[in-house]
Amino acid sequence: MPATVGVILSTLLTFVFGLALTSLADGPTGKGASSDETLADEVNDPLAHLTQIQIKDEYTPSEYGTDAQSNTLQIRTIFTIRPHLWMPFEQLIRPTVQIVTVPQGRSSPTVTALDDMQLFDLFVMPVPDAERTRFRWGFGPYFIFPMSTSQYTGNGSWQVGPAWAFSWEIDRLKFAGLFQQATSFAYTSGHSKSAASITIQPIITYQLGQGWYLKSSDANWKINFRHRSSTEIPISAGFGKVWEFNDNYSINTGFAGEWMAYRQFANQVEQFTLKFQINVLLPQLGE
Repeated sequence: MPATVGVILSTLLTFVFGLALTSLADGPTGKGASSDETLADEVNDPLAHLTQIQIKDEYTPSEYGTDAQSNTLQIRTIFTIRPHLWMPFEQLIRPTVQIVTVPQGRSSPTVTALDDMQLFDLFVMPVPDAERTRFRWGFGPYFIFPMSTSQYTGNGSWQVGPAWAFSWEIDRLKFAGLFQQATSFAYTSGHSKSAASITIQPIITYQLGQGWYLKSSDANWKINFRHRSSTEIPISAGFGKVWEFNDNYSINTGFAGEWMAYRQFANQVEQFTLKFQINVLLPQLGE
């Protein structure tokens, strides 16, 4: 598995730097520069009206409590729906599927399996006026479906709860956040454990121009509410670039590193993770 991950990461890096050299050689173009900057501003915004397909690989070479190296391949789509007759609010529907490689214990053996599926449906509120205040917020339901195919992945329970997000822009700087709370209500077996947790994704991005941006948007803080259950607070930093091909689609590429800044009752958890991401952006869909 580490060799396969190395090939994937090398290919992604070659792709990113190849596009970067091409972009710098060509130089900015009037319409393209303006359009890719707009997409770069939206790509990490949890409330942006931007249909996209995300593929992210998260490789963990160092993990607390085990000698194994874990990996997560995340596939996520974001569907945007404009207000219509039966629904006066803008909707953002986001399902997430993950294929994970996780350790079986403290030694190096790992297992690769499908993880639980996540989905939320955010309703973006029309007030206050986003054009004037540069502030947007929305809320909706959040679901976790027990789709894992191994005893080492997933929780084995159906979970539901609220999701809430906000976005606030100041010139080139954007602050945003996504909150997802889930509580189990049904179980797939007698060995499944009840769950109640909240996941917080803090997002800070800064636009550099020509589609380039800096970001701290990949870390997910997870707080479990059960007695003596784990708390994990990582921090991340990275950069990305939007490559515009035409009005119908663009490509976003990104890289980030993540460090576990704080952990409690989490004996086996990621210490350092490298994250590589490619998004297919479809701005014309959902208009």
